[in-house]
Amino acid sequence: MGGGLMLRPWSVCSSRTGHLAMETLLSLTSKRAGDWFKEELRLLGGLDHIVDKVKECVDHLSSDENEEKLVASLWGAERCLRVLESVTVHNPENQSYLIAYKDSQLIVSSAKALQHCEELIQRYNRAEDSICLPDNKSLPHQNVTNHVGKAVEDCMRAIIGVLLNLTNDNEWGSTKTGEQDGLIGTAMNCVLQVPKFLPQEQRFDIRVLGLGLLINLVEYSARNRHCLVNMETSCSFDSLCAGEGDESLKITGQIDAVQALVQLFLECERAAQLAESQTDELIKEAPTAQHDKSGEWQETSGEIQWVSTEKSDSTEEKEKKEEDDEELDLNKALQHAGKHMEDCIVASYTALLLGCLCQESPINVTTVREYLPEGDFSIMTEMLKKFLSFMNLTCAVGTTGQKSISRVIEYLEHC
Repeated sequence: MGGGLMLRPWSVCSSRTGHLAMETLLSLTSKRAGDWFKEELRLLGGLDHIVDKVKECVDHLSSDENEEKLVASLWGAERCLRVLESVTVHNPENQSYLIAYKDSQLIVSSAKALQHCEELIQRYNRAEDSICLPDNKSLPHQNVTNHVGKAVEDCMRAIIGVLLNLTNDNEWGSTKTGEQDGLIGTAMNCVLQVPKFLPQEQRFDIRVLGLGLLINLVEYSARNRHCLVNMETSCSFDSLCAGEGDESLKITGQIDAVQALVQLFLECERAAQLAESQTDELIKEAPTAQHDKSGEWQETSGEIQWVSTEKSDSTEEKEKKEEDDEELDLNKALQHAGKHMEDCIVASYTALLLGCLCQESPINVTTVREYLPEGDFSIMTEMLKKFLSFMNLTCAVGTTGQKSISRVIEYLEHC
């Protein structure tokens, strides 16, 4: 076989064949794929081609006005990025290779793509997609908005997924990513502003992804910490940003990024406590299921059997109403429990981000204290301890995330 010509699937020019090859790669490079395959993909030049394809798609995002072409570019970038996300999970060799390739071309393209998506998600606002018209009809513009907006949203997730892998516990990747013009500000907007342009059920995901990226960027990079602390931003779109003791004093305009993050933490922490107490109340007040089991034991054909008595229509209606009420109470409890979990996670990620900003910086410690109630870190450490306990139950002990949380808790307790 020596000297033979190897046909590589990424060398095929046909667009349709290229799509098929990309879907095949997505299947083959899933997290179940062996490291040997991910290594071969790198050694045979597959990663080079995919990164170059990402750049090509991203370059088109700034020029494609036609919505069909725009969706095609978003789709192409998203599929390539999903492959790259898969091959960089727990694979330091591929991570290092992609950070270095063509002077960090993947990171440069990803930063540009994320900024394009931030602009597009506002233009194709999907937050109002739930508005229904009579007879289940929808306006053509709404269909376009939903189609393009969904493509933008999927692409954003894929971009942040790749950047998370390249920056996780990686000072080199974090530094290179943080150097990209406007990237840290865009990540902040993913936390504070972008969710308002998404359907309600999608907001949590993008906010947590943005927080995760910011944590990775500042954990090992003093430059990135300095950049974030000195940044001005807007309040979170769903935040009151109220003055101390007076919720009518709403802050407008730009505020310090640290203030916006502390405000987000405090509001999510309060919301989590409220949801928890409401869930407890619903459970306490829920009526115990007491279905009518009226009847009597009777001897029939030499056997003792329980024979239930017939229920009147009014009894059946009463039982039906009780069952409906119980189901309604259960649904309410589940909704509150889900809201509680989301608020807890956002509050925990935000506390971890603020804790990372404080590490090795007494000045940042003072800055964060200024915006906390009575300047007390205990509200943050308590939330982080709960989150750590949750992770210990659901994750393998000793992961980098758990170590980071433990380190931040210890640091804040000694501040």
